[in-house]
Amino acid sequence: MPASTANLGPGFDVLSLALNLYLEVEARESPGITITWKGTGANDVALDHHNLLVRAAQEPFAGWTRPLKGLALRVRNQIPIGRGLGSSAAALVGGIAIGARLRGLRMTRQRIIELALPLEGHADNLAAALYGGFNIAAVENGGVRAHRLDWPPAWRAVVFIPDHPSPTHHARRLVPSHPALADAVFNLGRVAEWVLAVQQKDRSLLRSSMDDRLHQPGRIAAYPYLDDMIAAAEQAGALGAALSGAGGSVIAIADRALKKIAEAMPTAAAAHGLAGSTMTLSVAARGPRL
Repeated sequence: MPASTANLGPGFDVLSLALNLYLEVEARESPGITITWKGTGANDVALDHHNLLVRAAQEPFAGWTRPLKGLALRVRNQIPIGRGLGSSAAALVGGIAIGARLRGLRMTRQRIIELALPLEGHADNLAAALYGGFNIAAVENGGVRAHRLDWPPAWRAVVFIPDHPSPTHHARRLVPSHPALADAVFNLGRVAEWVLAVQQKDRSLLRSSMDDRLHQPGRIAAYPYLDDMIAAAEQAGALGAALSGAGGSVIAIADRALKKIAEAMPTAAAAHGLAGSTMTLSVAARGPRL
């Protein structure tokens, strides 16, 4: 299951992009629960029935098919935990896929996203983890419509990842529940430009299309480095930049000057006393591989 970045500036809970960091899991049914975790996040996740992979393999199936006796999982993870890079969405998609396979159930991606939505709470990262590429997620009456667009192959994601997990739940509370009409209209225009930029592979639209007035202004309280890092990335040559999901990672989209951008972002973070690292990633074209 791939990592993902959501919002991409204006597309709050709507736009997402799959990235080529992966959560890999080997699973079998067993009398109890045993989890061997290698890679990123080994000290940050529960290794018992509270683990998201275990929950996703059990909870969505309750009441309509048999419970699993237990699970033995061997996990290899590349996705940073609690940094706004879709680690929970990858785990939920993976857990549901595992739960279906071990029960002998055939399950469409549409059904997986519908089962995962109540556990995740929003569909953007789930869509990217399931379909790969650039995604638009529309939620209505508990249902989800996900639309995947092919990503321009020359565009890369340069991601600054803080060394420590971020207060993502707190950051979500900083988003205004009743935004101003002018801000909503501003973001609608930018989301439309995002879709046009991807469809037409038009790099000139990226900087303006990644502007946001809905969620990032409030989240500055949690991530005071955000504006300076976006400016540093753009000055170094990025086509645009934004907070990744609920943070605290920051993603820049670029098709050149990748090394310069990767150096500029942690320099801007260091000015705020924040340590972290950068990764230059491709977009994952596919979702889960079973």
